[in-house]
Amino acid sequence: MKSRVSVAVLALATAALTACSADDNDSPSGPTNDNTTVRFFNATTSSLALDIAENGTVASGNGNIPFGSASTCTRVNDANPQLSVRPAGSTTALTGFTPSFAAGNTYTVLVTGTQTAPVFTTLSDQFTTAGASSAGVRIVNATTSATAGSGMWDIYVNPTAPLGTPNATVVRRNSASPFLTVPAAQANVIRLTNAGQTARLQDITVPSLTPGMATTIVVTDAATAGGTTLEAFALPACSTP
Repeated sequence: MKSRVSVAVLALATAALTACSADDNDSPSGPTNDNTTVRFFNATTSSLALDIAENGTVASGNGNIPFGSASTCTRVNDANPQLSVRPAGSTTALTGFTPSFAAGNTYTVLVTGTQTAPVFTTLSDQFTTAGASSAGVRIVNATTSATAGSGMWDIYVNPTAPLGTPNATVVRRNSASPFLTVPAAQANVIRLTNAGQTARLQDITVPSLTPGMATTIVVTDAATAGGTTLEAFALPACSTP
């Protein structure tokens, strides 16, 4: 369920990535009368693992989700999704999750914070390709105050020296950039800087994407306290039924 990547190399090798469970091959599960696809990503602090329950039931691939991993892509009804997020093995839901979905869309719900103070950020996964030779990359800022700096980033695609205009600006914690257009069929570098500054915070190398493909990269605090290398986790898009 976990796809952890280094500062320089981001592995996006299809089946090896399990943003959705291997059982459904990134295809959404759920009754055919459901109309919205949702997945959850665990970026909580400490060692909190999550269960995702639909109508009280934790389906295969939605239980004991550790930090840095995602649930399956699950089909729900937008008006009545009947979803709850629980500490793994508990029947008591975390507080504060208020689903807000639209029919026909696909969402990633970022779960940050702690068991007693969780934060839920719902991100629309809609992506429109800019052309036949392009793909899309979105950066999610899931860092906490444990990471030095303002917590706000500017983002550059394939940066040059000197840096030009950022492709996204002031991406705050618990938020995401838009899907940024990158050339398909080649590796691309995504550079993070503190907002308004040009000094490199981190570079993330994204291997070649096929035309029209969109991927989400969730960036979290360093793996060790006091570390400076942020962690990055890749989520391929959920397929649509």
